[in-house]
Amino acid sequence: MSGSCELCALVASVEDAAPMRAAGATRIYLDVIDIEPTERLLDVVVREGLVPVLDEVCREPDHARLDAWVRSGLPVAVGNVSELSFACELGALAETRSCIPVHNTSTLQVIGELGARFAWLSPELSLTETCELASTCVLPVGVCVYGRPRLMTCEHCALQVAYDCDRDHARCPHRRGRHWLVNIDDRHLPVRTDERGRSRVYLDEPVDLVGHAHELAEVGVTRLLVDATTTSVPEACDALCRLHRALAGESVSSPNSTGLSETGVQ
Repeated sequence: MSGSCELCALVASVEDAAPMRAAGATRIYLDVIDIEPTERLLDVVVREGLVPVLDEVCREPDHARLDAWVRSGLPVAVGNVSELSFACELGALAETRSCIPVHNTSTLQVIGELGARFAWLSPELSLTETCELASTCVLPVGVCVYGRPRLMTCEHCALQVAYDCDRDHARCPHRRGRHWLVNIDDRHLPVRTDERGRSRVYLDEPVDLVGHAHELAEVGVTRLLVDATTTSVPEACDALCRLHRALAGESVSSPNSTGLSETGVQ
């Protein structure tokens, strides 16, 4: 069954691609939110066959940073409809990220008509809803089976609440530290702030759907993703190894999946 389902990994640097491939990933996605698109790096990305993953926010000043990653005839994962339109105009092989919400077959059909070749499904979907969408075969779909989902993106730096801010986000001494938002349930939600002062809030524990991989492949999910940007590289490598076993039909436990597989990430 593993032959019909591609194993993917999302990494934060080119250097992290090698251990992901060694653990079994055959398609590597590179989060480029904080990476400058130099000509040398763009050449490396093409040569290594990495798929750039663009920001979910794209204002006018962001185009200089994001547009360079979009290449004709090459895959790119876009985070909003304007990036999808631009990628299609350039003849890139556009995939939509899970932050473009796909909750029904009509949406799948629309983004396919807009030019998307592939859609990554939202972690808000339950396992049942995911399987139902995948089985329609309207558009090829993928699922992140291991990683911390993004709960919120804030266009203003959340760290300003705790520290003085001089608006020089790229050189902020606090941005590299570990920070959390504590919610009403006393859950410590990790916060990451990028070089433009945009903060992203993540679930406090990884969603682990690896144990459902065989079921997902059976209903037509064509790519399964392990996220090494919101977990450690060793954790992601371990998840990939378990994913191989799950697709081979072995019983693999997924300790964090039970409730989320029923409800999705709310």
